[in-house]
Amino acid sequence: MTFQEEIAAFFAEYVDAFAREDADALSELWDTVGLFPSPTGNFAMEREAFRGHCVTLMEFYRQQGVVQPKGELLAATELFPNVVQARMAYRMLGEGDELIAGWEHVYILRHTDRWRISSAIADGEMAAWAAKGAIL
Repeated sequence: MTFQEEIAAFFAEYVDAFAREDADALSELWDTVGLFPSPTGNFAMEREAFRGHCVTLMEFYRQQGVVQPKGELLAATELFPNVVQARMAYRMLGEGDELIAGWEHVYILRHTDRWRISSAIADGEMAAWAAKGAIL
């Protein structure tokens, strides 16, 4: 399996965990400490705190009318052995496949015992929700 296929499979698992609202499974796909560069300041979260963030995020999505998250891997670039940059496009769908919001994310993943996300840049998501008047 090529690393692109591995990363595509990883993100299929990631989006599935969001769709099932499984915060435990989702947080296990992150390193023990996740890094989040953002326009308002960079921060880090340990896995348990990130799990709680996932629960909050899933509730936020429900409040916005999201019933089905969709994700597509746009690109995966090997930066170094066992380090990949990935770009994902997300579409949050409501009833009848209505598009609620869409954006792109950039991730850095590292392979240790398995692929895990080390860092995410979520500027696109924050801008998409802000444009709808919904602040994360």
